[in-house]
Amino acid sequence: MNGEYQLKKELSLWHVVVMAIGQIIGAGVMSLTGIAIALTGSGVTPAFVLSAMLTLITTLPIAIMGASIPTTGGPYKYTSRLLSPRLGFFYLLIFLVANLTLATYAISFAKYFQSLLPSVNFSLIAVLILTLCYVVNMFGVKSAASAEGFLVVVKVIAVFVFILWGVPKIQWDTLAVTGMFPSGLGGFLTATGLVSFATGGASIVAELGGEMKNPKRDIPLTIILTTAGIAVIYAFMAAVASGVLPIEQVAGKHLDEVAKAILPQPLFLFFIIGGSLFAIASTLNATFSWVTKGFLIACDDGWLPKGLGAVNKKYGTPHWLLTIFYLIGVIPVVTEVSLETVTEMGLGLFLLNSVLPVLAATQLPKKYPDLYEKSFIKLKPKNLNLLVGVTVVIQLFQGFLLMKEIPATGLYFSIGFIVFAALYVWIVGGTPRMKNRKMSGFEDERPINVGPIHDHKIGVNQ
Repeated sequence: MNGEYQLKKELSLWHVVVMAIGQIIGAGVMSLTGIAIALTGSGVTPAFVLSAMLTLITTLPIAIMGASIPTTGGPYKYTSRLLSPRLGFFYLLIFLVANLTLATYAISFAKYFQSLLPSVNFSLIAVLILTLCYVVNMFGVKSAASAEGFLVVVKVIAVFVFILWGVPKIQWDTLAVTGMFPSGLGGFLTATGLVSFATGGASIVAELGGEMKNPKRDIPLTIILTTAGIAVIYAFMAAVASGVLPIEQVAGKHLDEVAKAILPQPLFLFFIIGGSLFAIASTLNATFSWVTKGFLIACDDGWLPKGLGAVNKKYGTPHWLLTIFYLIGVIPVVTEVSLETVTEMGLGLFLLNSVLPVLAATQLPKKYPDLYEKSFIKLKPKNLNLLVGVTVVIQLFQGFLLMKEIPATGLYFSIGFIVFAALYVWIVGGTPRMKNRKMSGFEDERPINVGPIHDHKIGVNQ
């Protein structure tokens, strides 16, 4: 039986919202706010607001597809079924490298942990938190979601403590327009793209459609509501982060610098543990819960060995794929790559690569008109195409801004892997085994023969 159909439909709207919030509030805001301040000064607050607005726009095509044809491993499956199988697996291979950002969470966690216990071994703490989240997810997605609920409640309380104690201490003249954009428009736009790592987590729920009880409603609702709600919280956090202490004192630093200045010691400890450590751990935990899904489908599709997508019968988890992503997170930690480099390279590749599933949305009304017509959320085809066009421009521009900031070695590695991915897809996709392979469609999420791999028009004729 295909690994996809062994997954359990256990996730309610509450589970999905919690996992989305867990993904959004985490390493991004806790570790990148200071880097964004270094890029754009007090312009970090409008950078977060603009980033959230752009995120809402760029995630709408995924939300629309999730509302029409919810599935496991959504972005991969949308690309491979609505565009072409080869493009789908090319997307997935680049997605693999983009998830070097797993190390971002572990590195950020270790940095905050060191603010409590400076003598601890940095790399050991980073590897330990990766290992803990990996093990939790080995026991199933519901286990991960339950752990996520506890982490999310605690960290939301800690974030509100930071805001409530911080807002009265803001030096409002620091936030004046004259203090914004010290590096000009380029610095502001780069910061906006960088913090999309913090604002753009809700779309991950499209990966979990096969494990939701009511995905057609819950995917778009979760993406829209959590992104908009968290944007308001981030705006206040950014104002506190950049408006309490002098800009030069917080630029490039973590939020513990500001927290130490505004919070009494007991609340400072609560913020570091409940806000920072729990926030980052919950993001890492949430990532492990969804990151394997596209590869699970790719194993069923024949791009990867079938055994690699094996699902544990008791817990319903793809243990080998989870292990691969665990190792992807560990490698940058033990090689001591900088947090900024890992984030810019991973996020830059992710934004550039995400153009493919977004483009797939243009084919949805053509190939699945009946399912699209019944969708919880839909646009007229011409308006959908316009939305996709705007999204592609935004993602390409933000991805370019981030990729141009990474060191030459990171850039060469990224280009080299893109070439490798293209060659792999071209060679393997041209084999007789793949050319004649039948793939499942979307109709009610039942396996349907929809044509061989070389057939561009993959889908069910309505």
